[in-house]
Amino acid sequence: MFKKKLAFVLICLVLIVSACGPSDETTTEGNSGGKAVKLTFTEPARLLSVAPLYVAIEQGFFEKEGIEAEIVSGGGGAQVIASVLSGEAQFAVSGPRSMFTPLDKGEELMAIQSLNSALTYQITLSEQYQKKKNVSKDSSFEDRVASLNGATIGTNLVGDSGDVYTRYLMQMHGVDPDTLKTVKLAGDGSKIGGMQEGIVDGGIASPPMGLQAESKDVGEIVINTSEEPMYGNMVWEAVFAKKEYLEKNQETSLKVVRAIGKGMEFTRNNPREAAQSIVSYFDGIDVDILEESLIGLKNTFKGYGEMNQEAWDNAQDPLVEFGKLSGVSTKQDTTEDVIWTNSYIEEAFKK
Repeated sequence: MFKKKLAFVLICLVLIVSACGPSDETTTEGNSGGKAVKLTFTEPARLLSVAPLYVAIEQGFFEKEGIEAEIVSGGGGAQVIASVLSGEAQFAVSGPRSMFTPLDKGEELMAIQSLNSALTYQITLSEQYQKKKNVSKDSSFEDRVASLNGATIGTNLVGDSGDVYTRYLMQMHGVDPDTLKTVKLAGDGSKIGGMQEGIVDGGIASPPMGLQAESKDVGEIVINTSEEPMYGNMVWEAVFAKKEYLEKNQETSLKVVRAIGKGMEFTRNNPREAAQSIVSYFDGIDVDILEESLIGLKNTFKGYGEMNQEAWDNAQDPLVEFGKLSGVSTKQDTTEDVIWTNSYIEEAFKK
């Protein structure tokens, strides 16, 4: 009788332990004594267009959601995808291009938020080149795009998104994209240095590179790509993950969307405080330049990161058009809830 009772107790203990076994999420004790979910976000590089994510961390929005967020930065889009597919990172924050190649290979990914509602690239031209082309930021948009004919421009990587979207912009405005020469100059400092040395005529980058160049009297922001209507409605720096992870961890995913959405709202409404809170993320960049850059990005931090099909098409079409450069050859179905969804935002911020 005693043996039967002992066996029953052991079986109950096994069932209890099994029920409390590890989940897909790693937890750690939080300051409140509760359990904080530890999440890793991966990004291709340190980018100011991703500022709402950094602000959400520094302003405690993730902490309030019970999340301990870590960012792994660097390695470009390939590293972003490798980290998410391997499970080393639960979420990626990167341009849509990072999603398209693995989607083409059958990977199941889903974007749940877009940090920017427009393309954030700026094209800065050196003073010398502007004089040569007789163009300035006050020239007509057509003339400014036309000035790229024959230009040598620095970009992070030849064939990267900056390269592709610039060529497509030229093509839309009747300028032969083949006349553009791009040179690999990774990082803002190297692009500015390249302009100073006359190695390149300008540089393609998101803020704050252009304002840095202007502060050094090296060049001037001549083109904001979002001036082009197509690029003014475009998914950029999307938050995405494996569909399987999202389905298994819906509550955590809702908390992520809510924290980043609050980060977008705070950055939009409090650019000075936002800049001050993330200045440590950008070594050597003055907080005033960060603030001015965030003010310039304000209109791209729209809502809580809602997306639309046209914005996805606008992101995808140039990549497919210049498939030999981008590596994106197949068009994905951009219908809502196929590779992107607003459902997490709607649920996270429902009234």
